[in-house]
Amino acid sequence: MLVQKQDEIRQYEITYLLGPAYTTAEVNSLKDEIVSLVGRHEGEIVETVDWGKKELAYVIKKDGKRYNEALYTHLIVKMPASKARDLIRSIELKREVIRSLLVEVAPQAANMEESSAK
Repeated sequence: MLVQKQDEIRQYEITYLLGPAYTTAEVNSLKDEIVSLVGRHEGEIVETVDWGKKELAYVIKKDGKRYNEALYTHLIVKMPASKARDLIRSIELKREVIRSLLVEVAPQAANMEESSAK
């Protein structure tokens, strides 16, 4: 088993969902806030992909509302491992975000992605 240092820079995938009723301007404003959060947590955004509006597999209830659809945004971020948990917590505290997910990319997979991009 490989033991990694806590402050090692790692690659993460972050996906967050917004309610479908937000305007493009509101979505862009929130996206800017999240980019700012990533920077405050010493992260660097490698890639941003808007997956658009998708139907949810199950209803999400948040703040007294029921969501059947959501706007998906996917980020690939490099940041210190010690900051990842704080970043996802900051994203989850945003009222507009109905769900979020942070996944660490395995070091072998991250290296394969970088070499295939060359």
